[in-house]
Amino acid sequence: MKWMQAFMLVTILSFLVFPTSGMATSLENLPSSEASDQWEVNIDTPKNNDFEPKPDIYNIFSMDIKYIGDKDIKLDRVEAYRDDPSSSYDFELFTVTDDLEFEKNKEQPVFSHQNFPLSIQSTELKVIVTWSDEDDSSRKYKEEFIFKQ
Repeated sequence: MKWMQAFMLVTILSFLVFPTSGMATSLENLPSSEASDQWEVNIDTPKNNDFEPKPDIYNIFSMDIKYIGDKDIKLDRVEAYRDDPSSSYDFELFTVTDDLEFEKNKEQPVFSHQNFPLSIQSTELKVIVTWSDEDDSSRKYKEEFIFKQ
């Protein structure tokens, strides 16, 4: 029970220190994790070694997203984008809209991506989660998590 109280204290303090929801630590400090009232996004080391990073071009990371809210929802879409300092727009890393069915189990990720490359020139990783309420699927909700330098 003490770990739950500690987690809640850390979460509240992070909202006070970082008032903009979804702001995370520097990309140089990945792996990292961010949470909101509904979601927890965890950027971590790769889950398998099928792809090797090219340290002068890109690194490889994994992503797990857990639903930590208390409503019955349907996950509709997960998107990831990175910036490019030489451009004014973001580059898509991946978008997933299929196979997002899940059982409400807070111990298991709702979404898991084993490996994705992230350019070493990127200073921002944007993760967008879109979902709907099981009782009213006509209304969509979206939350962005921005991991930036």
